[in-house]
Amino acid sequence: MTDQLNTTLKAAYAGRVAADLAENAAEQDRIRAEIETLQAQLATLETDHALLESVSAALGETTGAVPAPRRAAKKTAAVAKKAATKKNADAVAPKKTGATAKKQTTVAARKTATPGGAKAANTGADKGPALTELIHAHLSSQSEPRTAREIAKALADVNPGRNVNDNLVRTTTERLVARSRVDRVKQGSTVYYTAKAEAAPAASHPAEKATVAAS
Repeated sequence: MTDQLNTTLKAAYAGRVAADLAENAAEQDRIRAEIETLQAQLATLETDHALLESVSAALGETTGAVPAPRRAAKKTAAVAKKAATKKNADAVAPKKTGATAKKQTTVAARKTATPGGAKAANTGADKGPALTELIHAHLSSQSEPRTAREIAKALADVNPGRNVNDNLVRTTTERLVARSRVDRVKQGSTVYYTAKAEAAPAASHPAEKATVAAS
């Protein structure tokens, strides 16, 4: 049973392969016939072209006016297209370079204007006497108590480049209160600060001097 099945399959495959071979051979013959026909037509055209060139030369016409074969024309067109592409690329390159430089300049300007840049500027401007000393000196020169907002405004007026605000001044002044260098009085919802006349200079206490420098 198995041998019979194998024989049947072999016969079927052999028949199919034979048919494919015959079809392939017929297709090759058809294409060869077309190629021979085209080659014959091409030979006739080439002969006519040579004859026409001879006639043109005999009539005194320049051969440059005679159209070149299509293959040469295609090659010329390809060379011209390649040259045009290179020219366009060279023209675009400077524009890209200028755009890149402009973008880098813009990014640098934005970095300078960022909060980080402003913070760096403020850090440089904050160099000088400690804020605690500025606040104590200001209160010592006043005849009346002052609020944190009033102190901040006064310090900002005489130190325009320094980072001074109400919250920072209030916190720093509270440190002076904790060190017993400033008195604190609350009237209603308002807090007033006054420098203590008997406060000893910060330089006479090494530990306090170190704390003031840290502030």
